[in-house]
Amino acid sequence: MKNTDDGKKILVVCAGERFGAGDDVLGRKLMINFLCTLKEMGDSLWRLVFVNGGVKFTIDTSGVFDDLAAYEAAGLKIMVCTTCLNHFDLLDKKRVGEATNMVDIVSAMELADSVIRV
Repeated sequence: MKNTDDGKKILVVCAGERFGAGDDVLGRKLMINFLCTLKEMGDSLWRLVFVNGGVKFTIDTSGVFDDLAAYEAAGLKIMVCTTCLNHFDLLDKKRVGEATNMVDIVSAMELADSVIRV
């Protein structure tokens, strides 16, 4: 998952606990499936950003912790909003990714070739 200089840089923003609108239980299952399937993007996946309720996926009981830890071990930079972690009282429970601020998140968005928001 390490991006090379000649590859496309895609940043994925996970801004919630659910994928789509409608049934919340189904939406959570879909989001977990989405996050587990990101590896299919290969080296194009450059950054993974968690904001708002999405930060809840960075704790070890999230259902995707092992996948996220594997992404990080493979070299993917995972950015987690510190303000959001504090809001949900999860700063001490975060187990994957780097706690960061909005300046770093916006800068990463600017550097990315494309941004996917879910």
